Amino acid sequence: MPKIYVVDDEKDIREILKVNLQKNGFDVATFASAEEVLKQVTIAKPDLFILDIMMSGMDGLDLCKQIRASSNLKDIPILFLSAKSQELDKVLGLELGADDYITKPFSIHELVARVKAILRRTQGKDETPKESLTYKGITLYPEKFLVTIDKEPVDLTKTEFLILKLFMQYPGKIFSRDNIIDSIRGDNVYVIDRTVDVHIMNLRKKLGKYKDAIKTYSGVGYGLKG
Repeated sequence: MPKIYVVDDEKDIREILKVNLQKNGFDVATFASAEEVLKQVTIAKPDLFILDIMMSGMDGLDLCKQIRASSNLKDIPILFLSAKSQELDKVLGLELGADDYITKPFSIHELVARVKAILRRTQGKDETPKESLTYKGITLYPEKFLVTIDKEPVDLTKTEFLILKLFMQYPGKIFSRDNIIDSIRGDNVYVIDRTVDVHIMNLRKKLGKYKDAIKTYSGVGYGLKG
């Protein structure tokens, strides 16, 4: 049973999320602060974090930074909760390594769908790579969620990894934002175009000298140069 840690300083939100996620077969623990959950992860790690951005004390963005900086936690996916007025915070959250976000007030059905989509693509991966994809100095191991650049490992979020995998499977093919969204999240989960743009921007930064391998086709989409 996948374990989810919910971190939100609003008691009502914590209880709503816990009840509804448990109904859908998840093991849920809730925390009122970043400090509380940071103590808990030294005992047991979750399969997914759901973090509120605006919290008293350490906020969700700073907590995200700590998670991504930890060698033991950095690969655990993060879903942000945010208010409608926090557009810049949502973009910043993605830049810091969050995998997705959902806006308050949110639909429970949509939240559960997003949680399931994230866990589908992050769980059950074999530790031994069965195959690899190579483009210039970039090598991607689909079964291990590993990417190397000139044989050196590079840290990607799960979403960045899946976008790069999609491009490397079909070099020279152009993908619209909708194509990318459907491929990495599933048709039942809504993600705005801007989310894709932010992930592409972060992916390019991490590819270093190979950043220009991902080409922007103005008004059409993105793809790996053939």
